[in-house]
Amino acid sequence: MHIKIQKPVLESIINQALPFTEKKDNTQITSHILLQADENLTIKATDKEIGIKITTDTEILEKGIVTINGKRLSDIIKALQNKEIEIKSEGDTIIITQDTSIYKLTSFNANEFPEFPNPNDLEKLNIQNNEFFDAIKKIFPVIDTNNPKYELNGALFDIKEKTNFVSTDTRRLAVYYSDATGKENQIIVPKRAISEIKRIFKDDMEIFYDEVYLILKDENTMFFTKLINGKFPAYEKIIPQSFNYELKIPRGEFLSHLKQVSIISNEVRISIKKDKIEFESISDETMQAKTSFEYNSNIDDFTFAVNSRYLMDFLNIINSDEFELCLNEPNIPFMLRDGKFITIVMPLNI
Repeated sequence: MHIKIQKPVLESIINQALPFTEKKDNTQITSHILLQADENLTIKATDKEIGIKITTDTEILEKGIVTINGKRLSDIIKALQNKEIEIKSEGDTIIITQDTSIYKLTSFNANEFPEFPNPNDLEKLNIQNNEFFDAIKKIFPVIDTNNPKYELNGALFDIKEKTNFVSTDTRRLAVYYSDATGKENQIIVPKRAISEIKRIFKDDMEIFYDEVYLILKDENTMFFTKLINGKFPAYEKIIPQSFNYELKIPRGEFLSHLKQVSIISNEVRISIKKDKIEFESISDETMQAKTSFEYNSNIDDFTFAVNSRYLMDFLNIINSDEFELCLNEPNIPFMLRDGKFITIVMPLNI
């Protein structure tokens, strides 16, 4: 293999690919990035759980396929000047040059690099790109981390006549009701994969899935992740079917006062009166914070306590000027709603 490529182009691609490589063991081929020069230059990286393939145009002097240690390659590119770089293979040796700078690295057997799944073998999820990104952005904060129940460390794509995107950390449940359609299935996508999807994709793309993989691809990039093998909780049973009170509340004003008392404590007591909403910090210490704003409701007095972060995660991610607060009893779960997006929150016992 022998190519010439501009540093900014190569650096951008390697920066995207590097997070997909194995970091702890340089003896593994998954610590390497694969470069394949054919009609175009294709770069692949994977740790076998998650992977990316990127294709770009460049000057190809000789076709071929090699692997290069991802971290070493990244460090070399950063050190070089902002102009053309030449990469050439001689047997198991990779030579990287720019002017008088020469680097020699060892390549692994490219034939041993892990195979990538083929999107043509999978089902397609039919969804508008803007709705997909809106859905994963809104449910992302509620995906749990390091939960012993491994299936909770991912988001459920409940694909049916209409697709629901779901996440939970056991204290709250987030659901985005989308118009997406596809072959009926329930797949659990790891939190890490969703984080990478948000980072990588911006433009038009297609989404494919089966029992094992989720694949996203656009004109130049293909991403895959293995799915979490497990059974997600029966989330629909948790969602209340009716409420005693459904209030439309100004988002900005509610959020501003919530932030004020959260300075003292994340545990907050909220009281809804006929003419105002009161906020008070809950703390065992001598510190205290209180605030309120005028609000007309049909409630004499309804008081509940909650972790303010759960409310702020919801309020910071919606775009509407108003949101709906749906209540039954002070010590049972309540609902926050904004159009297609809801969050069910477990209150604190007070």
